[in-house]
Amino acid sequence: MRLIGLALLVMLAGVVAADTELYKWTDKDGSVHYSDQPGPGAEKITVPDVPTIAAPPLPEAAASPPPTAFRYRAVSINEPPNNGTVRDNTGAVNVTVDVIPPLRADLGHFVRVSLAGQTQDGIATQFAFANIDRGTHTVQASVVDREGNTLVSSSSSFTLHRISKLLPGNRQAGGSSPGGKPAAPSGAAP
Repeated sequence: MRLIGLALLVMLAGVVAADTELYKWTDKDGSVHYSDQPGPGAEKITVPDVPTIAAPPLPEAAASPPPTAFRYRAVSINEPPNNGTVRDNTGAVNVTVDVIPPLRADLGHFVRVSLAGQTQDGIATQFAFANIDRGTHTVQASVVDREGNTLVSSSSSFTLHRISKLLPGNRQAGGSSPGGKPAAPSGAAP
């Protein structure tokens, strides 16, 4: 019984704050009681300060090595071919690129293609440009990271040929009719 009382006292000492008053008394049956309220015949118990131990500082996290920068070997423009010719009367130019190794969109990388003042971004490798004027053009393809840094790039030149509206026989282009005569306006008598 005495052991139980002592154990209880130790437990109470661990949870009470300093300057807390505790009381102990024995009832008529010989049972020992503890309380924070004085009772008849209770004796005051002084609880010593609970020793506190400062938690040890957390170990500094080991500096993780910087991630190995992912490097591309190349980005190449396959279509239109370098120094090649594109023939399209509407000015449509399709650009196809290869990225080696394959594009890492999971790292926030994307392809940027620029042609004749137009720029397109995406994770695809095929891009369609419209209304490009006839003449020689340079197309540039780059792989760009999420911060906007160019990781790898290349460029290629090609010539776009469009049928002239001024040449004879180009009726579909709004030029002359076959035989060199000016085309009649639509709805007019021949």
